[in-house]
Amino acid sequence: MKKQAGIIIAIAVTLLTMGTAFVIQHYASANQPVAEQTVSSSSISRNDHYSANQSTSSSATSQAQHSVKQVTKQSSRHKMTRERNGKQLTRQSKAQTVVPTRKQASSASSSPQAKAASQATTKQTTKTTTSSQHTSETVHLTVSGYKKTFFDGTVKINRHSTAFSVLQASKLKINYQNGVAVYVSSINGLAENEIKVGSGWKFKVNGKFIDKGANKEPVSNHDRVHWYFTTKGY
Repeated sequence: MKKQAGIIIAIAVTLLTMGTAFVIQHYASANQPVAEQTVSSSSISRNDHYSANQSTSSSATSQAQHSVKQVTKQSSRHKMTRERNGKQLTRQSKAQTVVPTRKQASSASSSPQAKAASQATTKQTTKTTTSSQHTSETVHLTVSGYKKTFFDGTVKINRHSTAFSVLQASKLKINYQNGVAVYVSSINGLAENEIKVGSGWKFKVNGKFIDKGANKEPVSNHDRVHWYFTTKGY
């Protein structure tokens, strides 16, 4: 009986102590200022909001990093694909290009047909150049009869042209004595000694009287050749 009474008393004391402590705590919380309670609650809410923002920012950062990694991987893949395609195209072009060997090139250039074609081309080029040069070379010819001009114009020449060949190029009717030195006796029907004794045909080159055979006097490009009938003997 004594033991049971002691247990009951201990339980009662314990309950009384707990009740007293609860009452004291409730009274202390009831007497705490409202401002402190508000600050505490706002601090808790700020901490919660900061934690939420921090978690959101870290989540966004991780997503951005993940996107950058994906873009980098895709760019690397595209670059590798382009390089692979470029190498394939280069190989194909090299395979399709046929480069002749030195032996083939030398044999082709040394073949008779190639030599003949080269010689023909060279000759044709030389002829064309020579003909163009000769075509551009001219002299001015004047043929003056007795008080009358038979010819006054430009005549084409070549490197072998002379005062006599220039006269022939005028297409006038010429009578002459051929020999070492050609002597012209009549031009276009007007003959020596026809006007008076001692009259006849003479010629000048660039205004200078020439006292020798006309076939011995060479002419050059842009020279002035004058054949004239004189009654004075010069």
